[in-house]
Amino acid sequence: MSERTVITQKAQAFFDDLWKRGDPWKLETSDFERIKYEREIGILRGRRYPRVLEIGCGAGWFTRSLGQIADQIVALDISPAAIGRAQAAVGFESIDFRVANVMDYNPRAEGPWDLVVMNETIYYLGWLYSFFDVAWLAAELFAATRDEGQVLMANTCGGVEDYLLCPWIIRTYHDLFLNVGYQLDSKETFRGTKDGADIEVIISLFGKAPAQKGSPVARA
Repeated sequence: MSERTVITQKAQAFFDDLWKRGDPWKLETSDFERIKYEREIGILRGRRYPRVLEIGCGAGWFTRSLGQIADQIVALDISPAAIGRAQAAVGFESIDFRVANVMDYNPRAEGPWDLVVMNETIYYLGWLYSFFDVAWLAAELFAATRDEGQVLMANTCGGVEDYLLCPWIIRTYHDLFLNVGYQLDSKETFRGTKDGADIEVIISLFGKAPAQKGSPVARA
């Protein structure tokens, strides 16, 4: 058994155990999460997206909001328990919920995508996999994003005593998407209180500019 397979199995067992207990991050009941999701939808400025890829969809709480602005959504999560909850709770025929590890998923195969969404997901990937692997994923997502398509990313960045959420590493993940070729269309810091803690969340909207005619990318 390869090391990557072992990591995937451990990750699936870890997150599946959390979701089997209920809603581990209070995504459904927290006013903080509800307002944060509203801010994320707001940053998209009323745009409609033909095809959306959501990575780390959990039980589909944010997917519901995406269903209002997307024609077709592929929503991935590594936890079968989370996907089971999402399929039972979210009533959009346009949403395809799948049990999948994005590190084993080929985004180009079903692309191009008009919007890619990663909510509170990338630091878990950084915890489980090497930075090279995370960087390779970012590059693959860039290649699979349609010209003028976008990536919406939100990550907690302060206010929580968790080494995965150190501000400097969260900013590094966001900068990574600039380094692989995206441009920053919009960015804001959402601040709120959850479970008595003052929390900051970086919300970034990245865009993929059309390749210039005559450039190596355009000729490829």
